[in-house]
Order: sequence, then C-alpha cells, then structure tokens
Amino acid sequence: MFDKLNQNVALKIDDTVILNKQHVEAYIVKNPQLFEDIIFTEHLNYHMNYGYNKLNNPVKIGYLGDEIQRIIIKTNDYPKKRLKVNLIYDGSSYHGFQIQSNTVTIQGELSKLISEVNSKEVLVQGASRTDAEVHAKMQVIHFDDESSLTNEEWLRFLNNRLPKSIWVTKVESVHPLFHSRYDVYEKEYLYKIKLGDYDPFLLNYAWNIDYLDFVKLNDQLKKIIGTHDFTSFTKGIKGDNIRTIYQSGYKLDDDILEIYISGNGFLRYMLRLIIAHVIRYATNKTDLDILEILNEKSRKNTKELAPAGGLYLNKIIY
Repeated sequence: MFDKLNQNVALKIDDTVILNKQHVEAYIVKNPQLFEDIIFTEHLNYHMNYGYNKLNNPVKIGYLGDEIQRIIIKTNDYPKKRLKVNLIYDGSSYHGFQIQSNTVTIQGELSKLISEVNSKEVLVQGASRTDAEVHAKMQVIHFDDESSLTNEEWLRFLNNRLPKSIWVTKVESVHPLFHSRYDVYEKEYLYKIKLGDYDPFLLNYAWNIDYLDFVKLNDQLKKIIGTHDFTSFTKGIKGDNIRTIYQSGYKLDDDILEIYISGNGFLRYMLRLIIAHVIRYATNKTDLDILEILNEKSRKNTKELAPAGGLYLNKIIY
C-alpha cells in the first residue's frame, strides 16, 4: 500500500508531522507496527480511506490520483463517538456560518445546543464557512459526542430546538478521524438570478437582473474551468490562492437562472466576485475577459460583489 507515496506526502502521528516522501518512508520502516494490517471500514469515498491498524489505532489515508498524499494516525486521545450531521438553512438572518461574538451564526446555534446535551463546550466543525445571508441546500458538520443519545434522538432534538430556519436532514456515526471540512472532495455552489420584472418575495433569495446575453455568460463561465490562481477574485491576497474548478455552467427555468460552479475549494468572496463579473460581462457593462482578470492577480477590476442572498451552498461530496 505504501509503495505509492506522493513526493510531497505528509504523515501525522498524533501531534508529530513528517513531510516529504523520503522522511515518511524512513518513519514507516522504523515503525512498521503502525502501518501493518490496516483494515478499512465502510466509510470510504473518492479520495479518502478510513480504517484501523492492527493496534486498533484509527487511520486515515488521503489520495491524490493513485498516490498517497497524506496519512493520519491517532494512537491516543481520539474520540470514541464522532457524528456527521447534514443540514439545510436559510441564511437570511444569520451573520454567516462561523461563530462570532455578539452575532447570530449557524455554527453558534448548533454548538450551543450540542454543548448543552454534552454538558461541556463543543464547537462543531463545518464543511464550508458560508458568508452572512448565504444559504445552504446542503451543509455538513461534525462533532464528538459524549452523550447517550442515539442518532435518531439527536435528529429529533436538534430539529425541535433549532430555529426553524435551520433543519437537520441526517445524523450518522462516522470514523473518529472524519473531518467535515478537510476531507471534502468537491463543493458545488449555485447562484440564483431572477430575470425580468422585479419580485420582492425573492429579495433575499435571488439577484434581480433585467436582461443578459447567455452566449457571453456561458463563455465566461466555461473559461474558469481548470486550475487557476484566483487572487483577483478573493478578499486579501495572502496564502495559496490556487483552486481547481471542475464544472461551471447554468440552467434556466422560466425566469429563474441558476449558475452552478463546483470545485475543490473556494476562497473568501470568490464566488460572489466571479458572479458579479460574469453578470457585468453578460449585461455589456464590461468587455474585460475573465482570463485577463485572472492573469492580473489584482482586485483592480473586481470591486463589485454579487448580493449574498442569491448564493447557495448546494452540494458537498466526500
């Protein structure tokens, strides 16, 4: 199994981190007991395998293509019960997913209730940190549970106590090393646009646009497919701004336009900045091509944000 290590493979044993193929191979040779007889559980997915070694330590192995990219093993202090929760929400009245002081957030509402049951502070972890007023048709969280509640009881409890703008659709037990954010393979967002006459009932759920050129819209959406440096489409330019877009397109249902973009991850405000540009281009407010903007690696031509209410976290794939 460990003969196909990526050159930049990372190994984490508890709090010890070892980087690059040569050093990881040396560690495996010196500590064979940790890597022998690994049995994978039913929690398998596109790029991440979860299991246990012969010492019954939890193991997680991540792949990049057919090469191992990361290995995580916990020999102590790992959770006995980790739960994965799927939920949907109307983000109109929330200051985003991530917990903040003196504001109402999705993470805050969930953590408060789960901490109450566990009689200790629990901060749930989410697949995506959606911005203020952004919605989710699918969000995934995880937390470590020390209560005696069954998964079904957790489902009923959360839906009885959460605000009605948040709804839990599924609760399931997962491997102790599953992580709702770091183990994501693909995220899909959609953006809703109401075409034609203004509809006040969609104020918080779609961006109203009179008319646009669908040929120009499609041209710009297709050009972002692939791996790019998205420095021009994010707040701040620190860190790694390279992301891969798997698919980008749209569908039209009567007067509702839905733009779909999926990828391996998204930077802060990246989607709303992209949507704002493609709409400006498709409504003849700019003739600057999106590839030119990407190559600039600058925010000088991406000042406008699409309204938050039109954006939906649509799908999470593990």
